[in-house]
Amino acid sequence: MADQETWASRVQEWKASGLTSARYCEGKPFTAGGLRHWAYRLGRGRSSSEGEGIRLAKVVRIPSPKTPTVDEATEGGEQPALVLAVGAVRIEVRSGFDRDTLAAVLELLATTGSRQ
Repeated sequence: MADQETWASRVQEWKASGLTSARYCEGKPFTAGGLRHWAYRLGRGRSSSEGEGIRLAKVVRIPSPKTPTVDEATEGGEQPALVLAVGAVRIEVRSGFDRDTLAAVLELLATTGSRQ
């Protein structure tokens, strides 16, 4: 079993990589769930002055225009959006979307949703 220093090093390398936990763990002898667990566990013992500090993001709600029906979208040549609803969050995914960005957003929603 790896010790705390080993996990701290793994978590630091993962955070620096910018990859999702699943992508980072591919081919490694530990799981994405274990990595996230240790990131959480190691972060709990850290005071706000030791770490990166509080990270905030301003969320701006913009009313979305009426989503076209499948018939309306097809007539205009535009493919209809896939709409993902996770709790109060609504994500529209159109053709040409960036898979890595969507995966990161969904992973973030999954981890923040489990803390509520």
